[in-house]
Amino acid sequence: MSPTDFWQRYQQTEAELQAHVETLPLWVNVWRGWMFLVFTAAIVFVFRKREARWLALTMVVSIFAYNVVAMTSGVGRFPSIAFVVLWSPLAVYLARRRAALPRERTFDRIYAWWVDVALATLVVSLAFDVYNVGYSLVRGVP
Repeated sequence: MSPTDFWQRYQQTEAELQAHVETLPLWVNVWRGWMFLVFTAAIVFVFRKREARWLALTMVVSIFAYNVVAMTSGVGRFPSIAFVVLWSPLAVYLARRRAALPRERTFDRIYAWWVDVALATLVVSLAFDVYNVGYSLVRGVP
């Protein structure tokens, strides 16, 4: 597959994913909006805090990986495997780092609070993603 073919297929998959997202229940899209808000807030901290850099990098890579899995397996529940594989180590990393975060200054307290919120959001999202992958494997429908 040439880079041009890949890019065209990637764009086609993104259009299919968007059409799929539009059929999801409202609460799922509200949740997706919450994740987008929390995870993109990493930009506020990314220049000074390594956990924010890891979260931002993982977010970008996992969205790309999700789309690539959807390109090969089709749009549905199975592409969530990309999130399970990439976000699980991130969640462990954030959980291990949170106790060591400084909290003396206001900026540090805000950052520590954001890490807690991001970690909680990751854990809940991972629960949904594990369910989606399991459901697709049990049903035999990627």
